[in-house]
Amino acid sequence: MTALRCTQKLLTVMKVAPSAPPALGANRLGDWSLNLLHTRPKLVVAVSEHDRLGLMLEAAPFATLAQRFAEAVFVQLLAIGVSPEAARQERDTMLPLVITATTHYANRLSLQANLKDYAWQAEWMIDDGEPLAKINAQLARHIVSINGKLEFPREFVLKRLAAP
Repeated sequence: MTALRCTQKLLTVMKVAPSAPPALGANRLGDWSLNLLHTRPKLVVAVSEHDRLGLMLEAAPFATLAQRFAEAVFVQLLAIGVSPEAARQERDTMLPLVITATTHYANRLSLQANLKDYAWQAEWMIDDGEPLAKINAQLARHIVSINGKLEFPREFVLKRLAAP
């Protein structure tokens, strides 16, 4: 079980009330923080809690966002070089996804900073007409700092999901 920690802006357009956050899930990437981008088409930017892996996907239809999100994570993991077995296991252990709010949890401010940074980067790529696959590849190569260590999210994820 994994929390999709949505901003109020995203919760409002999804027309859902946030649930209580779940207890710790079995997935390795942790919960995900999500925000809505008012682009054409509307997009959702997401960042994983533990490794700051960024991900973009189309927002509509909002009713299927959670199901499409799990598949988008699976595709992104395959694209960055995670083995199909490990990517499938991560996707499956994420489920079910619980939609909750981005308020008052550990790493909230750091994750929100990553969301803003990824949104800025994605918006200029969207303006240049880049496809989502290329944007997602760029987000995986964007250098981040986690606990004072600078690295690419792709490298963090590959190490985490390769571990037994």
